Amino acid sequence: MFDAATYRRMYDRFMGPLAQKVTLQVNNGTGFDSYPGVSAHVSNWAERDLIPNGSIKLGDLRVIILAEDIPQQVDKLEQRDRIEIDGRNYAVINWDNYTRKVGSDLIAVEVAVRG
Repeated sequence: MFDAATYRRMYDRFMGPLAQKVTLQVNNGTGFDSYPGVSAHVSNWAERDLIPNGSIKLGDLRVIILAEDIPQQVDKLEQRDRIEIDGRNYAVINWDNYTRKVGSDLIAVEVAVRG
């Protein structure tokens, strides 16, 4: 059984070589507050990961961000928010902060984006 510290170390090793910098863009009602330089692992969703008629579609991207790398001002990204990856804006489809949690310790969040 994993404890939070072990799980966190696994993610640190995983994210190190695979991470890239993205920009979180939080809609403030009149524009976007921008948080550049956030480390994230960006990949495609596999067909086996998708739920028929679910909100995530083939072609969407999976973005994993370590909890410690999420700016303090950002509690959650919603569908009106964006993530810039490689200079291109992607709309947030889903924010999952439960899958990568051990008890009350948040290790990472998984965000589905479409662009």
